Amino acid sequence: MWVPLVLLACTEDTRTVSGQVKDIWGAPVPEATVVVEGVMQRYFTDTDGRFAIELPAEGLVLHHQVDDDGRPEDDDDLSGRKGVRVLVGRDGFIKGRGLAPEVPEEEDFEPLQLALYPEPETPGFYAVGPKAYVPLGSQRIQMVGTGLAHYAGIQDIPEEHLAKGIIELVFTTRLRPSEIAQMNLHLSRLEFVNKARVKGVFGPEDDLVNLWVAKDDVAFDVVGFDTREDYLIRTREPLTPGMYAFHAHDILHEEDERVLYSLPREQQIAFPFEVK
Repeated sequence: MWVPLVLLACTEDTRTVSGQVKDIWGAPVPEATVVVEGVMQRYFTDTDGRFAIELPAEGLVLHHQVDDDGRPEDDDDLSGRKGVRVLVGRDGFIKGRGLAPEVPEEEDFEPLQLALYPEPETPGFYAVGPKAYVPLGSQRIQMVGTGLAHYAGIQDIPEEHLAKGIIELVFTTRLRPSEIAQMNLHLSRLEFVNKARVKGVFGPEDDLVNLWVAKDDVAFDVVGFDTREDYLIRTREPLTPGMYAFHAHDILHEEDERVLYSLPREQQIAFPFEVK
């Protein structure tokens, strides 16, 4: 994220902004539209996804790089990296942006490498696999137990599996940001429970559960793209082998079945996957 800082003051007549646009798997993206913020004209990448734009120095807008909370990444506002913001887009891809850093006393900016995420065709969770997206299928959440307490979980092992490590997903939804916040989205590591003692009216009862249920929650970050429908989800720590699932309202930790069935039907589901 960047914020405007100052107008570029430079004695040279022109400055060159260059770089290459690829998809997230490293394939060049030709004919992508490239816009330098503050400049009205649009430019396009070549067959190798490259662009080199020579622009008048006067009027270019420098930005100062800041973190997601709006604070300069460097403790000293004046010593952090500055550059020009470059926006990139093409049909079939989510719009991207980057900062081409200024090189002191040079006519050209530091070359920029931009990676675009393909635009999913339908709403859902799309994990970034080694060569393509891995769409996560949904499963209806089930509850098993007594009149006082229940286990919430899923029954089937998902076909989708991902490699261990940091997991990235594109979450495409028609929900607004405020509605996503109200969903209280969780990612949980699952464990299989065959039989368990469940609280009953006359004390604990042995019950056949036979479900994958939530064990621990996994921390992740959600970052919005420059669209209204796409979000990037990235786990904060590498995931180890095991079963995991996304679910709304922390429902896989819920013991009261009335809570589950009070939710809209489209939120009574989990999106499980296996890490190998």
